[in-house]
Amino acid sequence: MRWFASLLIVLFVVGLIYCVGRWRDITSSERFYNRAAESYRQKAAALRSEGKIALAEEYLAFAISAQSTSDKDGRATAADLRRELAGMRMSADDLAGAEKLYREALMLLETEPRGADAAIINLRTQLAGLCYRQSRLDEAADFYRSVLSLEVSSLGEGHPDPLGTMSILGGLEFKRGKSAEAEALFRRQLAGVQKLHGAEKRETASVLDNLADVLEKAGQPAEAARLRDEAKRIRHKLCDEC
Repeated sequence: MRWFASLLIVLFVVGLIYCVGRWRDITSSERFYNRAAESYRQKAAALRSEGKIALAEEYLAFAISAQSTSDKDGRATAADLRRELAGMRMSADDLAGAEKLYREALMLLETEPRGADAAIINLRTQLAGLCYRQSRLDEAADFYRSVLSLEVSSLGEGHPDPLGTMSILGGLEFKRGKSAEAEALFRRQLAGVQKLHGAEKRETASVLDNLADVLEKAGQPAEAARLRDEAKRIRHKLCDEC
């Protein structure tokens, strides 16, 4: 039995040595490909500055193919490469190509452990805008709702970013005929804007006008007129103070 136990130990050690060697080989290979990806990216930037957009896109595609995605940092870099190429596809009005890249980038960043909230918010905002441009309003609203949730959890309800998203989403819900949802968003924005900027500022007047439009459409003309009068009073007051 001793020889059998010794054999098991030897096999374990050999296996361990093999695994360590393989790990080193994989790590070395990943570093090589990541360096290649960065080189391709730099070449793409140089080509772009020279106005050689098609070639720049090709080199960014090479970079995407080379970049490792085995860890969080690698996925973040891979997502950023896709975001960069998606921006170029957007400039060329290739909305389908841009959307595919943005979705790939989002999937990479939302793989556990997740990437930075700011990067995820940026990608979801880009996708919301893409859907809106293609009149896919339901999908756009879903993306903006997820953006708002992330912004509130990471920045707080009263931060300018979520307040801006409330305005965009409120307008989108109004366009979709969702008056109750739009009203709730504009009232939520109004409370935040009044707290952030003050009750008698231009930002507050703008939200009051938006809320008035929603209420008028919802069959509340008297309240809509009152809010518009309040917005007008604020603007006159600010002009008198100039």
